Parts: sequence; C-alpha cells; structure tokens
Amino acid sequence: MIVLTLIIAALGVGVAMWIASPLARNAASARHRLIAFGVMAVLATGALGVYVTGGQPGLEGRPYAATEARLAATPPEELNPQEQEERLRAIVRREPDNPEALALLGRFLAFDGRHLEAIAMLERSLRIDEDARVFSDLGQALVDLNEGSVTPEAERAFEAALALDPSLPEPAFFLGSAAYDAGDRAEALRLWAGIVSRLPEDNPFRQAIAVRAADLLSRPAGGPQALDPATIDPDEDPDAMVARMVAGLEAGLEADPDDLSGWMVLARVRAVRDDRDGARAAIAQARARSGGDAGISAILDALENAGQLASGPEGETE
Repeated sequence: MIVLTLIIAALGVGVAMWIASPLARNAASARHRLIAFGVMAVLATGALGVYVTGGQPGLEGRPYAATEARLAATPPEELNPQEQEERLRAIVRREPDNPEALALLGRFLAFDGRHLEAIAMLERSLRIDEDARVFSDLGQALVDLNEGSVTPEAERAFEAALALDPSLPEPAFFLGSAAYDAGDRAEALRLWAGIVSRLPEDNPFRQAIAVRAADLLSRPAGGPQALDPATIDPDEDPDAMVARMVAGLEAGLEADPDDLSGWMVLARVRAVRDDRDGARAAIAQARARSGGDAGISAILDALENAGQLASGPEGETE
C-alpha cells in the first residue's frame, strides 16, 4: 500500500515537472520561476490527492461491485449471454477452486465456440475433482476444436468419463465413432449397442444412437471398389457391379457368419436392389447371431425402419 502510494506520488511529480518545466525555463525573472515551481507543486499534490480519495488499492470497485451484486441476484434465465458469462466469471474469481463453477464456465465457452478457453476451464475443474460429465464435456470440446475428429486426447477424456459413469451416452457414442473411423466395426458395434442397451427406452439419445449406428454399420466399406480393386472395370454396368458386390458380401459372410455389420451391409444393399425379402433375411441372420442383445436388436430395428422393412402382425410391410 505504502509503496504503491509512493509510486503514484512520484508519477504525479514527474508529470507536474514535465508540464511546468517550460514555464521555469522561459521565466523572465526569479518571481516567474517561483510561480512555475508553485504550479509543479500544485499539480503533484493534486495528483496524489485524487489517487488517495478515489483510487486506493484494496477498495472494491464500487460500480462493478454493484453490477456483480445485480447479476448474482438476477435469475440466470433473465440474463443475456454476456451477463451470464460475467456472472460465471465473477464466481470463478471469488472461488477459483470451485470445480462446478469452472465446469459451468467451460460449458458456456464451449457452447459459444471458444473451445481453447473452454478446454482450459474444464481441465482446471478436473484437476480439482474428476467428474464423469466434465470429462465428457472436455472430450466434446476437443472434438469440436478438431472439426469433428475424435483425437487421442479426446479418446482419453471419453474413456475416463465412461469408466466413471457407463450410463453417459456421449462417451460411448464418440468412442464408437473413433473405432468406426479406424475400421473396427465390431468394436464400434460393441460400444454403440452397449450404451443403447443401458439407456432407458424413452431416452432420446437411445434412438438417435441406434439410428446413427444402423446407418454407419450398414454402409459398404469403401463401396464396390473395396471388394476386388484389381477387377474393377470403369465401363462395367452399375447393376453388374452391385450384383458382384452382393456376391462378395455373401462369400465373406459364409467365411465369417458372425460379422453382424456384414449382414447389415448385405441387408442395405439388397434393399437398394429392391430385394426386400433378401434384406429381411439378412437382418434375421444378424438377429439370430446377436445372442438376444438388446442394444443390437434396437440397432437392427432402426435399420429395418430406415429401409421400411419391418413387417406388421400379418406379415405386411408397415
């Protein structure tokens, strides 16, 4: 306090001398020089007085204190986004070791697209308290930062979240996406079916994940070209190419009949060829080999609905 006061005083004297020195140099007489030095003293004293009365360190800024009190007393839903952010930042300043406040601010920043700062806040929160939801939020912020790519850092965050709370849908979904992108469809199916089976039937994430899993797992891996690149003929008739693709899928499933994703791809390709009975048969094979897994069953239901293959009680297509 004393040191800061002396520094302010010295600055005031310096400014006063800078302003008044031309008067002293150009003074025509000793009386004029005395007046110039008097001006210096008045300016320096005034600067120090203004600081002492209105700028003491340690005193709470009165205008901001009033704003902070107003924000704290107002229901969050009545605040605009800027006010909500300032309210959260005020809490973090007062309670820098409050993991919930840090996590809330991190979520707000992530929603606002400021992913780097969001990640920093979420990591601060996790250093104080490891929480499944915050790990999941961190993973999603990392995915958003990397334009949808599930990086190794994001995978670690999702794995930590899933270990702490297996009921969270987001970690399993993103880890399944990472496995799918890496070409491991069996692991993707295991993760997606696992979380679908754990979620209540009325949970909106359950249907959303089932639909997404059905779409991805029924897509041909690389299209017809993935079956036999050496025999691709650019002039080949598209129908003949698809027929060859189906034959390749059927041969692969004869060799590995437990490839559930393979049965899903076959069902989709047959449905596209308007072979609806063949598509239903492929889905039936997948069901028979799923061991009655509830999550896999829900994903196969979604595939049937997407292809309008589900049958009503009298065998008619719904």
